[in-house]
Amino acid sequence: ESFYRKQVETDIKTEPSKTAEERLKMMELLKRFEEDTLDDEGNIMKELAGAEGDEDGDDLASRLGNVDLESVSPDELWSMLTPEERDKFIKALDDPTSELAQQLLASEELEKVRTEPWWENPDASVITEDSISPAPVDHRLQKRYGKRPAITLHVPSGMVKAPSSSSTSLLYNACAMCIAYAYATRHLSVSPLSSASDALDVAEAQRLISSLVPFLVDRKSTLVHPNMSSVVTDLWSRFGQGQMRPKLFALLLRDTARLMRPSRVIEVQPPEAGNDTVLLGTHPNANVFRVFSDLALLFENKNVTSPAAPRHANTKPKPKPNHVTHKLTFYSAHVLSTPSFILDALANEAVARSNAMDTE
Repeated sequence: ESFYRKQVETDIKTEPSKTAEERLKMMELLKRFEEDTLDDEGNIMKELAGAEGDEDGDDLASRLGNVDLESVSPDELWSMLTPEERDKFIKALDDPTSELAQQLLASEELEKVRTEPWWENPDASVITEDSISPAPVDHRLQKRYGKRPAITLHVPSGMVKAPSSSSTSLLYNACAMCIAYAYATRHLSVSPLSSASDALDVAEAQRLISSLVPFLVDRKSTLVHPNMSSVVTDLWSRFGQGQMRPKLFALLLRDTARLMRPSRVIEVQPPEAGNDTVLLGTHPNANVFRVFSDLALLFENKNVTSPAAPRHANTKPKPKPNHVTHKLTFYSAHVLSTPSFILDALANEAVARSNAMDTE
């Protein structure tokens, strides 16, 4: 049930339902929405019935009120709706800003299973000027945030070199990876991505990242984004039709600014004797290294099997670094070699682009 609830929420936020399979998932979730509705005076069902009056809303509630929501099939539930009610439900999924869509998204059932991105956790010490002031706390529904990922990458000190004027900057590629990472995190409601326990979520996260930033997974890729416009244009073109909107992309750019901006306050630790690797956890750009580490673990995950296949904790193989991990280590060294004021300016550029998109 949690998978279906999460899938409906994602589809409402990002794209219309186009296939029979997607519609089936919507109908499975409709059972849970109806439960919430009956507890809350039938607001959503009345909205589905339209503005014809309370009589139609009561008729819909009476039709569904005696249904065993735990056993009824999606097809049976769908057949109980009139053509007008079906159209209204599908239109709500097509328009995330509609009143009905907002009611569905506000469902307590969805809130219970949704995991917010780890970088939005107010207790995770990732607060920057890009952070949004926290909304008043609703004690009925406490948001659940992902755990801040551990930094698992190791960058030898010898890889960190001062950039020369003739060297190619890979910072916009790093921005593209952060945008793709933020999208996958929000789309799947999994944070961090490497924490996904469902094989389907792991496979989908790998697919999303691979399709949005193929230069990360392609061994022979030489793509280098020269500016932010190149990043936005390229990534936008990789989303399916109707899957991306300016306001959603603006949100992803704000996410990227938070992840790329150097921290103003850091915890300084003395270097360990005999350790020739950089201490990434106390670096001002530790959040970027958390993103890269999470992506590395995601693509080192070879345990993508059928959800029905048994998996024992003692038999889980230790992930081995692959070419994606090596690339991410190289990108980490590039970030380490970049002065903080340049990374700060890059975050400002992402915010400016986000503000422009918000007005479109």
